[in-house]
Amino acid sequence: MNTRAWIVFLDESGVSLLPQIRRTYAPRGRTPLLRHRLNWKRASMAGALGYHSTDPERGARLCFHLKPGSYDTPALIEVLE
Repeated sequence: MNTRAWIVFLDESGVSLLPQIRRTYAPRGRTPLLRHRLNWKRASMAGALGYHSTDPERGARLCFHLKPGSYDTPALIEVLE
């Protein structure tokens, strides 16, 4: 039996620092103009939660990777490596 095996759960998500549109106190029918000076496009984050298969006392391990833009299949494979 291989005692070096890990069970890994991987998930990927996109994030942005641009402000979210929320309800305002503008008069009805007058759409408010929200201005911001952020020049952040978008970023993606992949996270992996790993458990050792034969030694539960080792605890869980959390790893994550940040990338500007979006992930594609080769980029996610790099994260796993």
